[in-house]
Amino acid sequence: MLRIGTWRSAGSLDMVICGWHDGGPGPLETGIKLIYGVGGPMPGFPGLRVGTLVATCAEEIAEALLQGIDVVATAPDCCPAAPVVAAGMWHYGWTASDPGALAGATAAGLVMAAQPGPCAVEIRRDGRSSLAGDVRAETVRACLAGAVPLESVRLSQEAPSRLLITPC
Repeated sequence: MLRIGTWRSAGSLDMVICGWHDGGPGPLETGIKLIYGVGGPMPGFPGLRVGTLVATCAEEIAEALLQGIDVVATAPDCCPAAPVVAAGMWHYGWTASDPGALAGATAAGLVMAAQPGPCAVEIRRDGRSSLAGDVRAETVRACLAGAVPLESVRLSQEAPSRLLITPC
């Protein structure tokens, strides 16, 4: 299972990624990682391996995570879904041959980025995700319209504060 949460500092897309091995095939690298949107000075993270390069896409973020970097900085123009997609690439070993999983993670990443406050998402190996927070299916449909083909994902309101995104 992969859990991602935002804490939202001013104007930044800051994410905490926590992954653990769930018994399936894939990398055994697990633990807590931070993806920090660079919009100002990088805070100190004592005891953590901080990347020296600023990542501009999901592939660069995933590569840094796979190299054991604990804190990855992202460029201001990085796609808002890239950290979530990269986390799946790091944790589950997703590649271009996993389009359903990548589509689900992309939708979840775009929805997380649009949330005004803290938000958490759990992403499964197949790309299904559950978002917790002030999340409504109709708001998510509007957020994704034009960015993601809505026929590529299904949205289900599981509870007033929980939304399920399932790749088709």
